[in-house]
Amino acid sequence: MGSLTICCPAGTYLESAVTTLNPCPADVGQIQRLIFWRTGQSVASITTALITTAWVTLAAATDDTKALFSPFLHNPDMPAGDPREFGGGNETRWGAPLRKGGQSPVFTFSMLAEDQDVITALKQLRCETVDVLFVNEASQLIYSDAGGVIAGFPVVQNSLFIGDKKVGGFDEWDSNILQFNLQPNWSDSLEISLAISNLLTLVNS
Repeated sequence: MGSLTICCPAGTYLESAVTTLNPCPADVGQIQRLIFWRTGQSVASITTALITTAWVTLAAATDDTKALFSPFLHNPDMPAGDPREFGGGNETRWGAPLRKGGQSPVFTFSMLAEDQDVITALKQLRCETVDVLFVNEASQLIYSDAGGVIAGFPVVQNSLFIGDKKVGGFDEWDSNILQFNLQPNWSDSLEISLAISNLLTLVNS
């Protein structure tokens, strides 16, 4: 998944990329909430995912299907993974580095002035193997369509970190950090839904 070196044999021709001259823009926007669920969970179709009661059911579930909604998030930092490189200078032809693939990107968010009971509950995710979905400011779901279902993006195991409270003092809000890694090429299967009205307001029961 993270390697670019196993591309043999090449296809008969270059796979088409641009098939529509002026396609609709695909822009994620500002991520304001996360949804976690256990790895392997999914929603069968986008038609089902657009039904608000489907998320009410998932938020209230008491089995493996439960979807855990995060508090509101601030200062999202979602960089692209840097390339994995070898060489340069006299080590490689023309001094050009050889790039094998991408690094695992680190996503970081802040939670401001949250009750620490909420933070303590979120820290229990360290004991889980989870996928993550994103919700933007337009209440759109950012999801993976890998496998033909509505799925989350796998969080690299043991990379999830929920920090202790940082006291902001006189000028800043108190905060807790939320951080995790995703796999290289995580966004290859990324899709953005239409707005789902309750994703920014739903809480777990």
